[in-house]
Amino acid sequence: MRISVSLLVVWIWVPTQVASASASTVDAPSIEWHAMDWMGLERTYGVYVPSNSKARAPVVFVLHGGGGSAAQTWEQDSGRSWRALSDEHGFVLVLPQGRPGDVDADSNHWNDCRYTTDTDPISTHADDVGFITHLIDRVAESSSIDPRRVYVTGASNGGMMTYRLAIEASERFAAAAGIIANLPAPSECSSASLPIPMLIMNATNDPLMPFEGGCVASSQCDRGNVMSSDATAEFWVRVNGASPEPIVEGLPNRSWFDGSRVRVQRYEGGEGGADVAYYIIEGGGHNIPGYERDPIAYRAIAGRKNRDIDAPTEIWAFFQLYSR
Repeated sequence: MRISVSLLVVWIWVPTQVASASASTVDAPSIEWHAMDWMGLERTYGVYVPSNSKARAPVVFVLHGGGGSAAQTWEQDSGRSWRALSDEHGFVLVLPQGRPGDVDADSNHWNDCRYTTDTDPISTHADDVGFITHLIDRVAESSSIDPRRVYVTGASNGGMMTYRLAIEASERFAAAAGIIANLPAPSECSSASLPIPMLIMNATNDPLMPFEGGCVASSQCDRGNVMSSDATAEFWVRVNGASPEPIVEGLPNRSWFDGSRVRVQRYEGGEGGADVAYYIIEGGGHNIPGYERDPIAYRAIAGRKNRDIDAPTEIWAFFQLYSR
């Protein structure tokens, strides 16, 4: 049963790069990169234990987007990064990395239940659910963590992988959050069996992850097909047994010049406290909301970035409400 809590809650990497990640404070802890064999494949991941981490610390898994890497997530130096939140609140940060696709060997992807053919660019058959859930036990062997406060979040392909973990391994996580990500349609996933608190954050003008559903990123559908954002939220409302009538809140339009606003629909009364928070970024694109400016060149591809809220901060505030 999930209850509210009040607590705030191998990768081979060259030494110079690891050092640069922590150069700002000489005595600050650094992330540790690891490599391991999982189901015959080399898997890589990073673990960051902040200096203020205490016994039985919460754990946050952050999954990169398609084509990204754990290193890129770690090296984020703008806005409220997950590393900054880890330093502030003392939770252990785990950054797994996906596997190169069966076709595109130069970019990492997650096996997120999208139906694809072996010739599609994102095709991968890796056991990512097994790998990530195994990492919970592996991290527990080296760090004092609270198994009742393990959380997972991701964006885009990482957000869809977050949904898969919530469907197939919800007993291992206290809450989950998917950003700029919808559920696949059709899906290769099994059916969800257990309620889990879920935060969804999607944008109405996303040119890559269609808000109304359809082909991902291209009209050829070679990157799969997804249901709409509203249908994704409704799926989790049904799974969690939450009220279908949301409490709606319009957040302050702090950055009026970014061309977007944030509306939150909260579906409460879920089984065991498993509520759903649905953030709708009106006018936003395929971006993670944050206070920093987005490059104009990227905006031309991905659409506008909302700067009214900081997504990691919103997600961590949501995670702090839940334990298993």
